[in-house]
Amino acid sequence: MRRFESGRRLHFLSRAEVRMPRLSRRLVLVAIVIVAAFGVSRMAPAQSKVSEVLIGSVLPLTGNFASLGQQYLWSAQTAEDIVNNDYPDLQIPLGPGKGFPGLGGAPIKFIVRDDQSRGEQARTIVEQLISVNKVHWINGEGTSGITSLIQPVVESAGIPLSCHPCASPTLTEKGLKWFFRTGPNDKTMVASVFTFLKEWPEKGGPKDLKTIALFTCDNLFCQDNRKVATDLAPKAGFKIVLDLTTKTGATTLASEVQRLQAANPDVLFNVQYPAETVVFENDAKRAGFMPKVMATSNGAYSDETWLQAQKKTNGAAGWLGRDPTAIDLAHERPAWKKVNEIYKKYSRGQNMGELAMREITGLLWMADVINRARSVEPAALQKAANETNMAPEQLIIDYKGIRFENGQNVLATGVVTQVGWDGEKHTLWPWDLATKANFKPIFPSPSWQERESKPKPAG
Repeated sequence: MRRFESGRRLHFLSRAEVRMPRLSRRLVLVAIVIVAAFGVSRMAPAQSKVSEVLIGSVLPLTGNFASLGQQYLWSAQTAEDIVNNDYPDLQIPLGPGKGFPGLGGAPIKFIVRDDQSRGEQARTIVEQLISVNKVHWINGEGTSGITSLIQPVVESAGIPLSCHPCASPTLTEKGLKWFFRTGPNDKTMVASVFTFLKEWPEKGGPKDLKTIALFTCDNLFCQDNRKVATDLAPKAGFKIVLDLTTKTGATTLASEVQRLQAANPDVLFNVQYPAETVVFENDAKRAGFMPKVMATSNGAYSDETWLQAQKKTNGAAGWLGRDPTAIDLAHERPAWKKVNEIYKKYSRGQNMGELAMREITGLLWMADVINRARSVEPAALQKAANETNMAPEQLIIDYKGIRFENGQNVLATGVVTQVGWDGEKHTLWPWDLATKANFKPIFPSPSWQERESKPKPAG
């Protein structure tokens, strides 16, 4: 409208100019140039005005990874709530004020699509989000394997893509220009587990842990974990007595459990998603199998829904694993408490687990990038993302900050936690944080009979 009105004024002046003396005509021409320049400068913001920022969110809301996808959805709803509403006392990116100040108060809108935990479906959805919905950013998919399949689509389109809980190292080792991950990868987090196991004897832990079995699913996330563990286990003093890969989506693991039982490892390094972890638990319980140490880098250990369900059976008691944050200590952060209250509005009362913490941290970073860019143009967003230098005080998770190299946050951290008899995670490593947590590790991993006989945190 402004552009049309400016055009009419210019047209009116040019008609009047015909009847004026030469000097007057020159003055009018100068005036026209000035007015035109002024009009262009005023029109530029109008042309680039953003009514809302569109985020394409492709998630596994049904299918094998649905329990994870549900928490990603709650995280997106939480981030949308924080950005679009005024939380004056919430000192995190886009907490105070409504909308994006850098975009005139424009709100954020997540366009959520369910990929049914299927890679080809995710690719199709992403293509539609970009070409039909005209989204400014893609966030997802939440699992490393499917994210690797949508990376080429988004890279070709030339808009930002982020997946913050995806931990597969290879996602940021392809030389991509448009992919960003604020969370740690499994080179960082799996290394934490083996560092803990190596140093544990010096800190009063068991001295007879010598053998390990690797028990991993067959997708990208699990196999990247397997590669890291295969490299690190011998360096930590462990002999690998069994390296067993299972099929994603398996409905029985009885024969695999028999092989594990025969190998009799001191430590089981378990990398499975929630559904397969439940299958393993049931088959291991029937067989009476439980190693001395149940160590994990799996999706279930990150899944707050799985953890809460374990409180009914003591199923996770004694499990230890890699985490991106000392979640028991993070609970004391004022910002965590406030964000958790917002999250619980959407999660039907479930607290944020570390998976949701990783996702919300990443989504608020994304919002900060958009606000700093003061634009939704891809090049401006990419530049602002690469220039990120966020302090730890701005986060709800205990990273050392956010700064990128090749799309990976190099300030993301890894810790080791263990599930206690209360069903909650407690920090075991690094040692300074373990001292603050003041938790006595459970060793050996309780038998199924002991789990059954102990009081349960949830009835």
